Amino acid sequence: MAVLPVVRYMILCDDCRVNDANPRLINLYGLLTNIDPGAESAHPLQYDQLCVYLALTECRGVGAAEIVCMFEETGERVFATPPQRISFGSDPLEVAGVTFRILACPFPRPGVYSVQFWYNDKVVDERPLRLR
Repeated sequence: MAVLPVVRYMILCDDCRVNDANPRLINLYGLLTNIDPGAESAHPLQYDQLCVYLALTECRGVGAAEIVCMFEETGERVFATPPQRISFGSDPLEVAGVTFRILACPFPRPGVYSVQFWYNDKVVDERPLRLR
């Protein structure tokens, strides 16, 4: 039976970067819980870039990770990243930072979306994202 990583943090934001002065620090920009395109924007909405930062622990071996976005009301899969191969070190207590940058994210209508972290074809964690 495969061991799933434990998610310490799953953060939705516009972008994240490793700190130049200290590579153990991550700078997060534009934290997201809601997307409000404004009164003049029409739906569907295409969001330029969604960044998902994960801090994972209890990681072992090699696996396939991906981000999937579902529309809560219907259970419809809206978009997903291609599976990304992740190779973890030998210390399961180490915290591994993993970043997904998703370009041109389509949001067909207002409502609540579930941004999910999948590992080896299993949902490990998820965060709600509301589009107004």
